[in-house]
Amino acid sequence: MTDTKVAFIGVGAMGGPMAQRVHEAGFGLVACDISEASLEPFARQGIRVTNRAADCAGCDVAILMVATFEQAHGVLFGPAGLLSAPSEKRPSIVILMGTVSPKAVRDIARDLAPFGIGVIDAPVSGGIVKAREGTLAIIMGGEAEHCERVEPLLRSMGSRLFHCGPVGAGQVTKIVNNAIGIANIMISAEAYRIALDNGLGLDDFVPVIEAGSGRNFFTASTRDAPEAYAAWAPTLPAFHSLQSILRKDIDLALSIGEGSGDLPMIAALRKALEDVGTGTFETWRRVVEAADDVPRDGADA
Repeated sequence: MTDTKVAFIGVGAMGGPMAQRVHEAGFGLVACDISEASLEPFARQGIRVTNRAADCAGCDVAILMVATFEQAHGVLFGPAGLLSAPSEKRPSIVILMGTVSPKAVRDIARDLAPFGIGVIDAPVSGGIVKAREGTLAIIMGGEAEHCERVEPLLRSMGSRLFHCGPVGAGQVTKIVNNAIGIANIMISAEAYRIALDNGLGLDDFVPVIEAGSGRNFFTASTRDAPEAYAAWAPTLPAFHSLQSILRKDIDLALSIGEGSGDLPMIAALRKALEDVGTGTFETWRRVVEAADDVPRDGADA
């Protein structure tokens, strides 16, 4: 399938390393983003780059890694969107890899169906570190035939693929995952700082958490948490940008959970995220700096 031409639209913090993995796997790549800075690493490699989705005409598959439904809709249906290209040059499959509402994905699938374009929602989990490694978990919703067709492409970015049901099922699964993951991200930093400020090193307590009831996606290695916080929040503006995404993801959980009774813990998490500030950023950096005391060859718990 490496003769497949892929348009990757949205090559920012997450999309950039994912698109790089697509390129390294041998697929023909067009990188598209409104940010020249995001496109520059691809241009340096001789990869075709563009600011306009319409310029991705002729690609077989279009991957959208954008943050909101409005952005995805503009990429597809806007005046310079994919559908502005002649019909014979439109992609046959669109893969939505950002996290948006299940209804939004189903609406897009409905609107693209008359054009003969199949839709897969395939949000990802694992963060920037796993995006760089090509070891993301990819959570799919869509027709089995479509998912099977793009499996080699998706495996260039992820080591674990899950088909969860029809279009929209991937988003429901990802949103539920995010509610748990965000709680872990925010609480783990504070718990780690308590341990560090009480004289423990990462290699003292992380293996214990991995063996105990606190086990989570940060505890397989003593470097997991520091590397994740470093990648997510290298600067204060990047930290605030991430927090806006986390708030959006919790809003999605509360939205699809409206018929599920009271959700006091998720609602409390949403309120807590509203109040996150510089102090939390400093806590994240404290965890990042603690990795300096862990030898590289002793990183695995």
